[in-house]
Amino acid sequence: MNNTSANILDIKNIEVRYDNVILALHDVSLKVPKGKVVALLGANGAGKSTTLKAVSTMLASERGKVTNGSIEYDGNAIDKQTPSQMVGLGMVQVLEGRRCFGHLTVEENIISGAYSRKLSKGDINQELEKIYTYFIRLKERRKSQAAFTSGGEQQMIAVARAMMAKPKMLLLDEPTMGLAPQLVAEIFNIVKELNTKEGVSILLAEQNTNVALKNSDYGYIIETGRVMLDGTAESLLNDDKVKELYLGISKKGRKNFRDVLKEESLTKKRSN
Repeated sequence: MNNTSANILDIKNIEVRYDNVILALHDVSLKVPKGKVVALLGANGAGKSTTLKAVSTMLASERGKVTNGSIEYDGNAIDKQTPSQMVGLGMVQVLEGRRCFGHLTVEENIISGAYSRKLSKGDINQELEKIYTYFIRLKERRKSQAAFTSGGEQQMIAVARAMMAKPKMLLLDEPTMGLAPQLVAEIFNIVKELNTKEGVSILLAEQNTNVALKNSDYGYIIETGRVMLDGTAESLLNDDKVKELYLGISKKGRKNFRDVLKEESLTKKRSN
C-alpha cells in the first residue's frame, strides 16, 4: 500500500502502558508531514522517549505496549512490525545516550548502519563518502576508536550510522543532551542539511526548546504523557506561555502548562 497522505507519520490518540499497569502516555496524537522536521518538546520524564519507542516498535523490549489508539507510518499500521522490520521500511531511531560500539573505529561504527542493506564494498564506500560530506569532523576521525571520541562526535556517529540505513524517517531522541552550545549548533546544522538535501522526515524529541524550535517546522509540547500545546515552530517560539515555561523562568518560579491552565480557568470564573 502506498501512502497518498501528506503525512509520513500519523499518531492517533495512543495510550501506552508499562507492565500493563503504569500509564505513560494518555491520548497522544501527532503528525509528521513528509519532508518536515517536527519537534516533540518537554522536560525529562514527560513521555518523549516513550512516544518515539512506540513509533519504532521498541516498547516491547521495556515491557511497554500501545494499549489504545493507532500509529500509521507511510500509510500502513505498524502494530504488527518489529524494530528490524521498521528499519527495513525506512524508519530509524537514534536512541538517547550516544550509543556507539566503543571498541570499533568511527568508520566501522558508521558502516554497521548499512548492515540491513546488503551492499557491495564499492557501494558502501560510495555511501560513506556521501555521509562524510555532512559529517566532516568524522571523516577526520574515521580511524579513531569510537570510545576515545568526544560526546559530540559520538552523537554524530550515531546519526551518521542511522543515515547509512537510507531512512525515509529519522527519530532522534535527545540528540543534544549534555553537549556544549557550539556542538549543539553543529549537530542541528547537520540535521537540517539531511532534512533539506536528503528529504529525510524527522521527529525530534528534545528538552532544548529554543534550539529545537528554531530548527523545526512544527512542534508539540508534552507534559506527564499528554500533549498540552502544538503549533508551527514560529508560533510556539512567540507564544507567551512557551516563553515563560520553556524559554525562561517566570517570576513565580517554574510552572507547568497544567498549572497555567488551572490559573486561567480560575481567573475566568472569578471574572464571570
